[in-house]
Amino acid sequence: MFRTGTLTLVIFTLVALALVFGGCGAGDDNEAVDSGSGEINSEITEQELDPAESGIQEGYVIEIDESRILVVSDISKEDAFALTAKNLLEETIGSLAVWYTVKDTGVYEVGQLLRIKSEMMMESYPAQSEAILVQIVEEP
Repeated sequence: MFRTGTLTLVIFTLVALALVFGGCGAGDDNEAVDSGSGEINSEITEQELDPAESGIQEGYVIEIDESRILVVSDISKEDAFALTAKNLLEETIGSLAVWYTVKDTGVYEVGQLLRIKSEMMMESYPAQSEAILVQIVEEP
């Protein structure tokens, strides 16, 4: 019914599709997983994030609320402890300020130097985004 060449092509195509679609559901190895429930409980990673890459910000945490952290780039550690969201709006400090939604604000502290990977960013001031991966570069 099929020629050998056609059958080989069909089998090869099916195997290739299985490999492609089988990998689509694979999770990120850098995510912390709660072994009991299998749920992701943090975006913290040991992976080295490069702030020169698009979508990665390096900055200090200046404020923490219920589900977000405010990170500002190009400020000193001392500024991180002195600034608040209110006076950030009143003064022009830092090159980029972003409120990141995170899974657990309890793992973050004011004064931490972070590198944060995100994809979409709402252009307000401060900007708003969701943290995908977070590398803690320096503790306060």
